[in-house]
Amino acid sequence: MKTAKILKVMHILSWIVFIGLCIKTGAILISYFISTGSPEAARNLYTGLDLSEYYNHSFRQYTFIVSYKVALFATEAYIAFLVTELLSSLNLEKPFNLVVQKLMQNISYSIFNLWVLAILHNAHVKFLAKKYDYSMDLFSSDFIFLAGVIFIFAQMVKRGIEIQSENDLTI
Repeated sequence: MKTAKILKVMHILSWIVFIGLCIKTGAILISYFISTGSPEAARNLYTGLDLSEYYNHSFRQYTFIVSYKVALFATEAYIAFLVTELLSSLNLEKPFNLVVQKLMQNISYSIFNLWVLAILHNAHVKFLAKKYDYSMDLFSSDFIFLAGVIFIFAQMVKRGIEIQSENDLTI
């Protein structure tokens, strides 16, 4: 019973995170479009995010940096959505099912994609920072470990499904 309550709270929290990340992604997009007509808007793109150095140097570079941020936050939102789907489809009586395994696998692939995006963003920002002496705003790139752990859990669930199917056949 305690596990069910914890999972229900986690389901609610995952929805809150998903909605928050969608708002953040949308706010950055809207701020970007506003900044195309007003260079001053690049100084405070979203909650103090100052990309004016990039904007003043090259609008194309500014667009790349904003695109990375939008892609990263959108991917995080997608992962949060997958977690909500996972928690809503989880059956504690029979937790090993194909839907859960596929969702866990998709979460691990999405986190891996997030890691690749973060690496690309960080490499680009470091290159520009070194070349033009800009300040750097890097994303954490520790996602690869998390992706691996979730992928391992997905494989364990897959094996649980196989064992469960074998047991169902023997009865």
